[in-house]
Amino acid sequence: MARPTAAAQRSVLSIALVTVLNFASYSTWTLLNKWQFTLYSLKFSVLLTSYQMLFVGLVSYFVLLLQNQVKVPSRATLKRIIPLGMVRAADIGFGNAALRLLSVALQQIIKSTIPVYVCVLSAVVLHKVPSPKVWATLIPVVGGVVLASWGELSASWLGIFMAVVSCFARAGKAIINDLLLHASSDEERLSAVQIMSFESPLSGCILFFVSLVCETPTIIAWLEQEDRASVSTIVLFNSVCGVLMFLNQWSYISIIKQTSSVTCQVLMNLKMVTLIVISVGMFSTVLEPIHIVGIVVAAGGCTLYALVCSMEDSAAKLALKASPENHPDAALCAAYNSQLVARRMEIV
Repeated sequence: MARPTAAAQRSVLSIALVTVLNFASYSTWTLLNKWQFTLYSLKFSVLLTSYQMLFVGLVSYFVLLLQNQVKVPSRATLKRIIPLGMVRAADIGFGNAALRLLSVALQQIIKSTIPVYVCVLSAVVLHKVPSPKVWATLIPVVGGVVLASWGELSASWLGIFMAVVSCFARAGKAIINDLLLHASSDEERLSAVQIMSFESPLSGCILFFVSLVCETPTIIAWLEQEDRASVSTIVLFNSVCGVLMFLNQWSYISIIKQTSSVTCQVLMNLKMVTLIVISVGMFSTVLEPIHIVGIVVAAGGCTLYALVCSMEDSAAKLALKASPENHPDAALCAAYNSQLVARRMEIV
């Protein structure tokens, strides 16, 4: 058997390092957010999320400045950036709000249903209907989530509702990201970091105004407490969370570029399971055997979903290449499901 070349070894090492960075950044970001809500009894998650998003925008702009890729968006691009900022704000804002009310384990389990929402939005908004095979792969995803969350639905219906809204928003974000990354003209087409530099500050501003409306009394009450943590501590803590959020998005994009959507989905499933295991130890979350079975079924369903989507996309491209005049655009619908969009961009 031939020995792997130096280039192949470097590629494997690069994938391994980026994967570790993705695991570490996402897990640490999620656990730190849950930790600050629990340890410091912070009840203004929207304001904290707003600060984190603004910080991500600052980091993204600094990276673009170093790469000399700062770009002024066109009017057509702004028409997509604005709704992207809104769904991104809903995604992270509702996600962190749910994290304050739910266990990390249950929140991660609900997140595994994102492919369902992407298929629904693709059919309703883009009129790109996934094939029956794709819909069939969603059955173990939904069934696994039901098993994994069995007995926990009484914990907080509000938290579950917020987590589901976050999933819907993330599905919408993935679709808009795909449209921006693959715009028809160079003027409208943006890189991943450029998208982050535009939508993160916009999302942060939206969340800031929402916080002023909804959380002002809570913030004032917290500031009047004598035994609270210092403001500088909270700012530093959430600055670290902002850096972790940026690293997570960047590392996810790198994984997608260097592997495939199926490999990426397997890694993301492993990340979900790892995070659940860590949260069980940190926050004393109780998992029964039925929950463990549900997690395994849902993770397997997500992997099967990515595999079927990848196979359909490859077949569609081959058919289009062989006979483009007889191949309708509808045959490319598989490219709009979440994992194929994820191959092009990121799902945080």
